[in-house]
Order: sequence, then structure tokens, then C-alpha cells
Amino acid sequence: QSVQLTTIRVASGLSEPLYLTSPAGDTARLFVVEQNTARIRIIKNGTVLPTPFLDIGPKASSGGERGLLGLVFHPNYASNGYFYVNYTDNDGNTVIARYRVSGNPDIADASSETVLMNVTQPFSNHNGGMMAFSPNDDYLYIGMGDGGSANDPGNRAQDGGVVFGKILRMDVGNGTVFRE
Repeated sequence: QSVQLTTIRVASGLSEPLYLTSPAGDTARLFVVEQNTARIRIIKNGTVLPTPFLDIGPKASSGGERGLLGLVFHPNYASNGYFYVNYTDNDGNTVIARYRVSGNPDIADASSETVLMNVTQPFSNHNGGMMAFSPNDDYLYIGMGDGGSANDPGNRAQDGGVVFGKILRMDVGNGTVFRE
């Protein structure tokens, strides 16, 4: 049996949208990651809000496979206001950082950045970016790219002593990082 699929435009006016998510239980808003502008935009009631939720453009590099690459909300976001981003900084290195929402639920506190991890990237591509919290252990899982170039020339993904080409597991409560 074939199924007819159709597309529906949810919003327009976004710049290089990479990922869409929302905090658990929030059915009124969609949060969109714009890669090269390094902004998180909110779609609310079918409209893209004019003020970004977060704009880290001045501290993030862009182009190719760089920029704002990931967003995830803490499982207890409704009570603690924490969310996490994965971006490449102006030196091209991967940064995993925690932010919190401001008193306005549609705007983050841009000054609240706490850098949890900074990884020097050997090349400008294959940076990864996906992050998710596990429903089983409340750890943050981070997808790290293989470090770039082509065909993993440093064999980094096969080297258990480096973070590249791995799924990292972070206990955000105390900053411990485990390589999976």
C-alpha cells in the first residue's frame, strides 16, 4: 500500500536551518537552529519571532560544516531553564556550552554561558553536532565528528584515546565525560 506524503511550510525567513526541537511539554513553540548565523529562532503560533532566542554569531565560526551545530534542552528545563549548544568557535574548535533562559521565556540569557568542553579540531569539517539526553540516565550524549579531512587520515575514529569519531557521554551535574 502506498502512502501519499505532502509537505507543509511551517515558517519562512529562516537562514540555513539545521535542526528543530522544543523543550519537553512545550507545544506552543518550535526552536530552530540556524547554522551559519549561529542563532536559535523561535516559531510561535506559526510566526518566526523577530528577536532570536539566542544569538552567538560573534563567537561562532561559520561556513561549510562549522557554525551552531546542536541544541538540546535539559530534561528539567521547565524548572532549571538550562539548555546546551554545540558550536565551532572562531578558532574552528568545538565548544559544548550550557546556557539558561532569561526572565523572558522567549529569550535566553546570552551572558550565562558555561563552557563544559572545548575540543581542538584538526580540520574544518566533520565536526558532528548532534546532542541528546538519555531518558534512562539523564546524561548528555554528544556526537563528535571524526576530526575532518577525508577518509579519517589520522585514524582518529578508531583510536580509543581521542574524542573524535565517538559518542561522548557527559554527566552535566559534575562535568565527567565518558567515551562510548
